[in-house]
Amino acid sequence: MNQKTLKITYGAMIVALFGVLLLINRHTGGMFHGILMFLLPIPMVAYGARYGWKAGLAAWAASLFISIIVSTPGAAVNAACQSFVGMVLGTCIYHKKDMTKTLFLVMLLCTVTELLDAVILAAISGQTLSMYVAEMQLAMNESMEMMTKVMGSNPQTEQQMALMKSMMSDDFVARMLLISTALTGAMQGFIIYEISLLILRRLHIAVPKPKPVAEYTPPFWTAYLGIFAFGLYNFSFVKPFENEIVQSLAQVAGIVGTLYLMFFGVIAISLLIQVYITRVKAVVVILSFLAFFMMPQINTILGIFYISGQLHTFLLNKLNGKR
Repeated sequence: MNQKTLKITYGAMIVALFGVLLLINRHTGGMFHGILMFLLPIPMVAYGARYGWKAGLAAWAASLFISIIVSTPGAAVNAACQSFVGMVLGTCIYHKKDMTKTLFLVMLLCTVTELLDAVILAAISGQTLSMYVAEMQLAMNESMEMMTKVMGSNPQTEQQMALMKSMMSDDFVARMLLISTALTGAMQGFIIYEISLLILRRLHIAVPKPKPVAEYTPPFWTAYLGIFAFGLYNFSFVKPFENEIVQSLAQVAGIVGTLYLMFFGVIAISLLIQVYITRVKAVVVILSFLAFFMMPQINTILGIFYISGQLHTFLLNKLNGKR
């Protein structure tokens, strides 16, 4: 079989496998939706890693057409996004791009996909972010009322519940909703990346070895982009845009930029811990994980200096014993 025929046949098989996964998801009522979201990009990863982006783009268009036919509108949007992520990952492997940069790119794409997916699905269903926030607040208030009944009514319990209700403001719940969605997307991207590499190695496809994350130097200008996104994110809560779609997109961009700065801030904290406290991996991981959730402002500031300044070089020199 010549190479052109093999490419078409392999692409048809990949698209068919993608369609089968979508049919399984639909006919099981979305029961395995959570698992399939990690599997949907993999067929396109395998195809892109073999034939590159030109052939991968045609296969992605075919998978988009299949998803429209066999899925609901919301599931089709999500499937098309996941397939695109797989095509990008496969193309990066085909061109032997730096695997650390590829990991960041996949995590970024999955984060944006999750956030935009929430916005698009809300637009399709006629709901808005404020409606989701109201539903979450109602569920939390009902849970707290049940806790009050179980614990018994006394002044101390009532005071605690009143404090918790006062914390559950619209802005707070909206922030938590967006942040949790973004973190879910980033984690999903990491898992897709690892599973894809594992399967490609099983298929005997050459995969470049990644270098340590701490050795990666991000472009300095992305720090200023992150600062702008961070400011846009806070502005969208202080003075919301009148257009709901613009408001949602501003918050999506803001969350992505903020998490980008916080991610490199956590790397900076992990290097600081290794330089000045301990190099025990378990301790470094635990302290860095706690810092991400307990010191978001410090993470953001460190992320800015890590990307745009000399903090990265300074910490690596200290870690390697240089002066």
